[in-house]
Amino acid sequence: MDKQDFVIRMKENVELSNVKSLQRLPQKESNVTRDMTCRLGTVQSRSEKRNQVVFFKDHEGREIRVVTSLRNISAEVIADMYKARWAIESFFRWIKQNLNVPVLFGRTENAVYNQLFAALIAYVLLKWLYNQTKVSITHDKLSLAGFQQMLLCGAYTILKYLIIIF
Repeated sequence: MDKQDFVIRMKENVELSNVKSLQRLPQKESNVTRDMTCRLGTVQSRSEKRNQVVFFKDHEGREIRVVTSLRNISAEVIADMYKARWAIESFFRWIKQNLNVPVLFGRTENAVYNQLFAALIAYVLLKWLYNQTKVSITHDKLSLAGFQQMLLCGAYTILKYLIIIF
């Protein structure tokens, strides 16, 4: 099996043993607070190899602990790698929650792009319609999901309003 490198967030309750702080030059405007190598886990299930652990502050000031098998990369680069990974995961979570794309119809790059663009266009149009009709709908605090339901169930007040606009 090929060796796979990783950069993942570490839970707060993971035990660190044989900790050795890494010598590092302080960098201006770095959000890295600590950089070390150690073995992970309890006595019963401790990792055989040493891993690098990087502590850094996120944009809200919370401390994030990241563990990696990459040993020849600076702590700042490792923190940036994790932030990029988190941004990608957050983007896909947003897609799943807002674009209603439970299954991809194709596996090619072109098929995925087409499906995501179509879903994004539909979302933007629905959001625009929602914002245009929000003023005239008598329902208090109608959510976008509720608006979609009304639209799909044939709510005629929305259609009448849209005809007046155009």
